[in-house]
Amino acid sequence: MEFRAAFQGGVLAETAENNGITQMLAKMLLKGTKTRDAEKIATEIESVGGHIDSYGGNNSFGVNAEVLSSDFATGLDLVADVLLNPTFPVDPFEREREVQIASISSQKDNLLKSASNAMRRTLFGNIGYGLDTLGTEETVTKLQVNDLKAFHQKLVAPNNCVLAIFGDVKATEVKAAVEKVFAGWGKTDNAAIHEQMTHQRFIISAPTRIEEKRDKKQAVVVIGYRASTLFGEDRYALDLLQEACSDLGSRLFLRVREKLGLAYYVGAQHFPGLAPGYFAFYAGTEPTKAAQVEQEFLKEAELLRTEGLTAEELKRGKAKIIGSKKISRQDLGSLASLTSLDELYVLGYQRTELDDAKFEAVTLEQVKAVAQKYLKPDAFVVSVVKP
Repeated sequence: MEFRAAFQGGVLAETAENNGITQMLAKMLLKGTKTRDAEKIATEIESVGGHIDSYGGNNSFGVNAEVLSSDFATGLDLVADVLLNPTFPVDPFEREREVQIASISSQKDNLLKSASNAMRRTLFGNIGYGLDTLGTEETVTKLQVNDLKAFHQKLVAPNNCVLAIFGDVKATEVKAAVEKVFAGWGKTDNAAIHEQMTHQRFIISAPTRIEEKRDKKQAVVVIGYRASTLFGEDRYALDLLQEACSDLGSRLFLRVREKLGLAYYVGAQHFPGLAPGYFAFYAGTEPTKAAQVEQEFLKEAELLRTEGLTAEELKRGKAKIIGSKKISRQDLGSLASLTSLDELYVLGYQRTELDDAKFEAVTLEQVKAVAQKYLKPDAFVVSVVKP
């Protein structure tokens, strides 16, 4: 039995002043309610062999739970309680603050994460996807319990929620139980937050470079370009570009790592969101080879703009993506997560079932056109972290 309660939020709903609050809110939802402390929440769910957790991300946050179908009532009651009645106790709040600050600090040892974060800050500025989901040490230190309560009141509301329940149950009975448990859950006016979430600016209009130093022996190179939203048709071609540049048989792997011996690892990432996201190339390399890796990435971007993918690359990319999606739909938890987020983002809960045909329909000409549209030679960010 899978429960997924998802809310629009994440860094798109944050500011430079409260960055990291979504992550903190998600964790604190499980730290105590009016009738249960954190230990009781954990004991109740574990006593039926279940599991409950929470998350905060770029576009959303939420609570996930898993129980046996026979324990449906217990699972639903716990999910409703942590969403409707959190108390944000001070001592657990202070401990979670320490944990989050420690995670922010340890992130500095992850060179790829550091380079990607720097690329995002430079590409988007100090707003939206330019913010780190964990926040900064400064912003998290300043967060107070009252900030979480206000954020909770704005965003944890029925008009900002999708609750997906998957399992061996009768839909009519589930619907009645949900309506009973959540009776009286009042809507809030979060129009300002939602308007903020659709606004994402790009602040670069020319090639831009940023470097950071770390006490490490390796270097990481990330080159980022502005990209599409979850709603645009371009995202299918961009996903295929990512796939063609990421697996062990990809052009980047074969050329940059195998033929030229320039990188320990290499790949690409397409990040579409509720607001326009990014497309990036990345590699871990020796410091003396970072400049050459950068040039190879720019050459590859040029080849994608002028030549696109080969028919074989496109065929292989489609097979891998469609196959992966079919496998993920076989897992009940994954299916619940996919459909809840698709419905939350106004894509429709059936979107994942329609995606296969969308990917299959992408042509070589479309891939080339999308590469020309987004992998622009005059607007990108080069982010390098090195010793």
